[in-house]
Amino acid sequence: MTALNRIEDFLRSKAGRAYCDDCLSEVLNIRPRQQAQQKTSHLARDNRFWRAHARCDRCEEHKIVIRLRMALVSS
Repeated sequence: MTALNRIEDFLRSKAGRAYCDDCLSEVLNIRPRQQAQQKTSHLARDNRFWRAHARCDRCEEHKIVIRLRMALVSS
């Protein structure tokens, strides 16, 4: 499984939670850390993902994070 697939699967399993590249690199054992950054930048071009400055749900620092966008539910 590629690093991109691992990140995407992890974010799907943690829907709604945001993670920084450092935490994704650590949790998923992706080395070097810059590889995680490259993959999250790639995922950010997909409208299913949101990437911006916010609080990481793991380390709780404010930095660039990525998360799966929550599906819109019509009432």
